[in-house]
Amino acid sequence: MKNESTYITGDTSEIAERYFDIVARYFPVMCSSDEFHFMPRAEKATRYSDRLDNLDADAIAECISHLKEFRIDLDRLSGKTGLSPAPADSEASMDLELLKSSVSGILIELEEKQTWRKNPLLYLKVAFIGLDHALQKPFTAPDEIRERVHARMRAIPRLLEQAAQNLTVIPELYRDAASDMLADCISYLDAIEILGHNQAFDLDDCFDDVRTALDAFASVMKTIPSTSVSRADLQHLEATLRDHLMSERSIAEVFDVGIEEWHRNLELLKRIQARVDPHKSWGELYDAYLPDSEGLDTISLYQKEYERLSLFFSEHGFSDLELNPSLAICDTPTYLRSIRGSASFSAATQEGDKDYFFITTQMPDQETAPITRKRLHREFRFLTAHETIPGHRLLDSLRRRLENPVRRQIESPLFYEGWASYAESLLIDYGYAKNPIEHLIHAKRSLWRAARCQIDAGLATGMLNREDATALLITAGFTRDEANKQISRFLLNPGYQLCYSLGCYEILKLKESFGSIMEPQRFHRSILEGGELPFHLIANRFEKTLKE
Repeated sequence: MKNESTYITGDTSEIAERYFDIVARYFPVMCSSDEFHFMPRAEKATRYSDRLDNLDADAIAECISHLKEFRIDLDRLSGKTGLSPAPADSEASMDLELLKSSVSGILIELEEKQTWRKNPLLYLKVAFIGLDHALQKPFTAPDEIRERVHARMRAIPRLLEQAAQNLTVIPELYRDAASDMLADCISYLDAIEILGHNQAFDLDDCFDDVRTALDAFASVMKTIPSTSVSRADLQHLEATLRDHLMSERSIAEVFDVGIEEWHRNLELLKRIQARVDPHKSWGELYDAYLPDSEGLDTISLYQKEYERLSLFFSEHGFSDLELNPSLAICDTPTYLRSIRGSASFSAATQEGDKDYFFITTQMPDQETAPITRKRLHREFRFLTAHETIPGHRLLDSLRRRLENPVRRQIESPLFYEGWASYAESLLIDYGYAKNPIEHLIHAKRSLWRAARCQIDAGLATGMLNREDATALLITAGFTRDEANKQISRFLLNPGYQLCYSLGCYEILKLKESFGSIMEPQRFHRSILEGGELPFHLIANRFEKTLKE
């Protein structure tokens, strides 16, 4: 992007380089995957593709010490300690704020929440995302892929031993989710064995060792005391909101945003319903809608929609945005099925890599599978926009091209999910989705996100209880069983579900303030070109630009 800031200062650059290098060495898998929103996308992680993350307790303590030193250095540079003046250039100050938010995100996860002490999912994710990356990422010679697959397979038993040593209690929600994922990991191992990877890379002994380690881990999980997700666990949300997401809103204000968006979209649904068929509820209209799939299977349907959206938005102000690398639209990998939504995006992390748009067509829960499959087909336009163009794929493509190394390697979940949710509305704003029933689908999806925002903030503060949360999702069009499963999944990662509605809300507020004096193309360029900044800093950039 030509207009993006490259104002990173010498001192900040040196700290940033050391920071990204250290987290890449300690956590190469987490820094190479968007499954771990609290980690930066540290580019040097690709140098350690023959390692898994070091989750030994001593190593984590050592890393925490490094992170605290970085925080002291960043505070000194920003003038917070009074030892030196804050950088005069506002762009350099923004780089410091981003670095501090990134450091804070990891410290909240490792030191305050101590997820590594109570969440077995963390270890399974690192093990199998790491193995999948070893198999799938680009390589320069066959020996390279053989060596890294061997190395990561051999490291899995040690990682699971670290889990057994570290885990002190396991909330039942985490235990249930980990049991489901463990079964999926075994299925994934079976699948890659059938594909002949064990013979191609001489992995028979490694396969046996990993299976033995998984069996031992399953047994260990049964012996670790149970607990529930406590209010204290949820209340780390306040620190996440303030220090990692860098939102200026309190949790109560976020909850109010969710309520405001809920009522706005309920009213919109009622207006559309009255226009389409006043004799049916909006839920009945949604359930009755069966879009023309042109005889295509699910993957092909989404592939064709991606091509249409790419062409459409290239003709509507996004024509010079190159989208590299290539995109693969495929089934969600087996080991991720129980922890990912029915559609998700995974960004490339190195030269020659691919972006992936995952769709879960093989659903393990046979009771809800038909409902989910129909929803995938009803919502395919908006899901494709959210995950690809003009949503996540566009955003990740732009981030990877930024010259500023801080903004190129740091993502904000609030900006990331907010932009993708806002991107869905562009289908209506630009006239791509013209059918009123499609407007109804968009409003229903927005209602669902508003429910998630309220649930995320409300359960943490006690403003909602579990039954209230279930009722919201039932009103948003889900069965009670679906609602309960969703809430259990939300509780695994407090603070992420609110990012969709809140982030979109903040973008719309910026549009309300600056959209009248900027053409849409300029507004979108301006909001994207500075990296995934906190929204109050984006407003500052807008004001500065308009004065020039």
